[in-house]
Amino acid sequence: MNEFLKDCFQTIGWEKESLDFEDFPEFLEALAYRFPFENRSVLQGKEYDVTKEGLWRHMVKEPHGGLCYDLNGLLYFILKEAGFDVKLIRGTVWNNGWALPDTHAAVLLSAGGDQFIADTGFGLNLAMQPVPMSGAEAVSAAGAFRVRKEHTELGTHLLEINKGDGWQTGYAFSLEEIGEEDLRAMKQIICEHDQSPFNKKPLASKRTPEGHVVMSDRHFTVCKKGETRKEEIKPHDFDRKLNEFFCHS
Repeated sequence: MNEFLKDCFQTIGWEKESLDFEDFPEFLEALAYRFPFENRSVLQGKEYDVTKEGLWRHMVKEPHGGLCYDLNGLLYFILKEAGFDVKLIRGTVWNNGWALPDTHAAVLLSAGGDQFIADTGFGLNLAMQPVPMSGAEAVSAAGAFRVRKEHTELGTHLLEINKGDGWQTGYAFSLEEIGEEDLRAMKQIICEHDQSPFNKKPLASKRTPEGHVVMSDRHFTVCKKGETRKEEIKPHDFDRKLNEFFCHS
């Protein structure tokens, strides 16, 4: 095992010496529990490269989470280094309307003659296992996930989620491979565009083994075993709680 994988596995808490396809549900859970979805670096204007080296320094050697281009970028480099057939792809998120086009990154995984979407950068909406491109469902604490082929102006497929009230669009995507330069462009749009939802107020969320935690500049919410506790916080409490409840040491 090389030093990159060794460092990543240690930070994630992955104690096995290797990573097999059968390990993916456990591995993606470990990633979800370790790295929060958060925008601290966007608001701080922190400079770093969304490359293998840059994400290793930013997320593995330092206690940062990140947004989709960080989280799925790191996932891509880990899986590629571990010998998997993976591609970075991009999509457009649906949130009562289409978000900024092509600003969601995900990973397309090929294994055993099949293809899957692997995504650890979609907020709390994580399947925590590969979602088959065949249309078969993947189920997690967040709900049921599936891929449906549908050509739109924003892609060729839809990632859909059913949280108990019917299937809803999560994001549209295409299978065209993207590279590091596309991740950089995605990061720049999220950091600078007026319509970006991530460059205005702090936010953080993370899956936990018993539920999830969510935080804004005004509220801190813990969902544990189906029970929810919400409390008000002051803006200056955000960084302290982020380090205490979200980020690894």
